[in-house]
Amino acid sequence: MSFLFAGDAIKKLVYSIAGEKYRDLVTIRFNWERIVGKLLAERTNLKKLQHQTLFVGVTNNVWMQELVLRKQQIIEDIKLMLGISLKDIVFFLERGEKW
Repeated sequence: MSFLFAGDAIKKLVYSIAGEKYRDLVTIRFNWERIVGKLLAERTNLKKLQHQTLFVGVTNNVWMQELVLRKQQIIEDIKLMLGISLKDIVFFLERGEKW
């Protein structure tokens, strides 16, 4: 009998629910902490991926400035690590329950 890790089963379920339309967004979300680091990942919220543009809500303008400065590197890391091509990332201030 082979065992399946719970995390793998959950990822597979999320991918099947998301479908092809949201596959890239889900892939980026699952790898976001690895791409930007734990600190920035905790202070951001991926909103949508539309026309190769990723929209990311940020807790405050200090973190947003850090992300803007790293934007090109993030785009390159996503391409290198995940094989997903982005044209742009739009960061915006967001007030919400997460913070």
